[in-house]
Amino acid sequence: MQTEIASAILARLASVSSEGPSAVSMSQIKMWIVPQESEHDHDYNINDSYFEVLLSRTIGDLLAKGYIACSVRDGVEDGDGQMFSLTAKGARYVEELAAASLEQ
Repeated sequence: MQTEIASAILARLASVSSEGPSAVSMSQIKMWIVPQESEHDHDYNINDSYFEVLLSRTIGDLLAKGYIACSVRDGVEDGDGQMFSLTAKGARYVEELAAASLEQ
């Protein structure tokens, strides 16, 4: 699992969850993670396939570990029908990460 991306996803889900019970779509998670091409930077090439695979594996790992829950049980396909939310186990893990970073 890509720890930095997983941590970023969990932290964002925690901040969304602190505002009340809510879930986010895969499209929203992509906006958090995938770099955006600037309007005037035509020479910059973002490898979309790389980020698709990276996100798919990371989301799969987070689901397998029980840190996030998905409204669709079939898998990790991209679609607006899939909504992801932080579980209680995921919230505890985010707190542990925050405490560990404070100790350093």
